[in-house]
Amino acid sequence: MVEVMKGAEPFAFEGNDIGVLVLHGFTGCPQSMRYVGEELHRRFGFTIVGPRLPGHGTTPQDMATTSAKDWLGEAERALNELAARKSKVFVTGLSMGGTITLNLAWRHKDKITGIATVAAAAGILSNGMADAMFLNPMPEFLGGIGSDIKKPGVVELAYADVPTACFGTLTNLIMGTATRLKEITCPTLVIHGREDHVVPAVNATIVTSGVSSDDVRLLWLNESYHVATLDNDKDVIVNSIGRFFNEIAEA
Repeated sequence: MVEVMKGAEPFAFEGNDIGVLVLHGFTGCPQSMRYVGEELHRRFGFTIVGPRLPGHGTTPQDMATTSAKDWLGEAERALNELAARKSKVFVTGLSMGGTITLNLAWRHKDKITGIATVAAAAGILSNGMADAMFLNPMPEFLGGIGSDIKKPGVVELAYADVPTACFGTLTNLIMGTATRLKEITCPTLVIHGREDHVVPAVNATIVTSGVSSDDVRLLWLNESYHVATLDNDKDVIVNSIGRFFNEIAEA
């Protein structure tokens, strides 16, 4: 078994009858969402589950053996576990975790009451990321994309190298999800930094214009980059998501 990096462990906090699934991003780990999970539990009393997606929080070599099927499978396992014991379940995720959140929302309408995405990828990646996917010859690893954070001194626990073997499956996940946005009907909160160097801000408008929910809200962040859950606006994110989920749960 591959050893998990210190700080990359999954987390869970038992609370009230509202369950919240919290999902991290590509090459990252639960550390990027731990503060959000802890504070949603502390401030709002929610039951929180933050899984570690397969291949993440270990080594880039380990990640290279996994695919979107594995990442979605673990997210679904956690969703089903929460839905089996909580009356209402919400999902939130950062970056690829936000993409998975959107994916779950159209495939598990019976289980999900509402969602909140943070810097979710919905079709458009940064020029650097897009160019990297078409390198020829393609190296086995490329430089990491973690820690796009405005606040000085804050570091995301993410791989220094990205396994290029995962580029294809990541692209399929993003584009496959983007084509099904219209099937999302649950209340949706979309959060995105105006200055995101990994997933451009235009992705937020792709999501808000694409979903079919009657309740779609967009929150722009002015003081955070891509990993906004660790950045200057992290408390804005916690309070906005918590209030949104409570409002929907009580409706």
